[in-house]
Amino acid sequence: MTDSKTLQMSAVHTDANELKVLGTDVTLIAPLRTLAEADLGIRLNFTVLDGIEAQRRGALQPDSFDIYDQWFHDLDLVWPARSLKPIDVTRIDRWSEVLDLPVFSSGNESDELGSNPRDLLFVQADGELNHVQSDSISMLPTVYNADSFAVIGAGAQAKPESWADLLSSEWCGRVAIQADAAIGVLDLLLAMQAGNQFQAQDIGNLDLAEIEQFIRLVRQSQLRGQFYGFWTDAVPVLGAEQPPILSTMWWANFLALRARGVQVEMCTPVEGYRGWFGGMALSRCLSGRQMDIAYEYLNWWLSGGPGALMARNGAYAATPQATRSVLSPAEWDFWYEGKAATCDMKDPFGNVVFRKGECREGGASAARLSRIVTWNSVMDEHNLLVRLWEAITREGQL
Repeated sequence: MTDSKTLQMSAVHTDANELKVLGTDVTLIAPLRTLAEADLGIRLNFTVLDGIEAQRRGALQPDSFDIYDQWFHDLDLVWPARSLKPIDVTRIDRWSEVLDLPVFSSGNESDELGSNPRDLLFVQADGELNHVQSDSISMLPTVYNADSFAVIGAGAQAKPESWADLLSSEWCGRVAIQADAAIGVLDLLLAMQAGNQFQAQDIGNLDLAEIEQFIRLVRQSQLRGQFYGFWTDAVPVLGAEQPPILSTMWWANFLALRARGVQVEMCTPVEGYRGWFGGMALSRCLSGRQMDIAYEYLNWWLSGGPGALMARNGAYAATPQATRSVLSPAEWDFWYEGKAATCDMKDPFGNVVFRKGECREGGASAARLSRIVTWNSVMDEHNLLVRLWEAITREGQL
């Protein structure tokens, strides 16, 4: 993780070929910067924060970045702040390949809940966002995945197969939850729903009464000691003698643990996954040459190389065919087709994360993504939910 205090914050460009990118370490990793600078001949200045802090800066300080590299659900908060400007899709080289993804396909009617990226993609004449196609988009889709939870450490009696396990007595005191309300709340809602503890009309958008009931149930779980803690950008790492914990998990974190030799096993919930979609948006302050460089960077992200790096970090690219042209056949079969590795598989940093004969959790990309039941979500009553949720997570921050 990059220390945000060491990053340059000035809105003044000292280098005509410098591009300032604000985001998280899900995508802003050193191998990607090295590849981009070599391919594009520019200098990249990454500001790497946790998701909540990046979101806050994205909304309030558009002069501190050129590119906002975050998640689609953030648009529910950042777009109304008018810190971003629309992207002209006529300047995006592989736009048709992006639109071929099932989630963006015209007429695709999905039962998925939460902040579906399709509904936040297109900018309308009045500046509002929805799924009706136009020549302007809010954020360029780049990378996506399906998340669940994982067992960290050795000694688990049985591999959990349900979100309900997050609230089971078997794991009492050993459950870690993501602290961002747009993510962790959904994970616990899936757990409560799976355990028949709570039902909502739409878990991606609770009403006031449902929020109060949900928070009450979470608080009761906290008081009985259910939670090991709440994490922001890095999941907990246990000492040698500690019993295993059950933690909600991002694939980048999962692979980082494997690269360090930590025993960790990703789980496939029978109820389905929580999905997320990442992308890049333009600061409203961009103009002239900086705007041109920004579009070059957006197009580069769809060219194959970045997608290959993200594949080696467990995620899927918005332009899979371009990505396939860069991955080796063995890598494509492993990361996208869900087949057993025919050789050792490495992460973007060159660490072996899967050995020959192993498979990734959940199988092929099409199978995993078809089982997304909700997306990360910013609810209509987000402000109230965050105030109540943070009163809980502050007590158990990891």
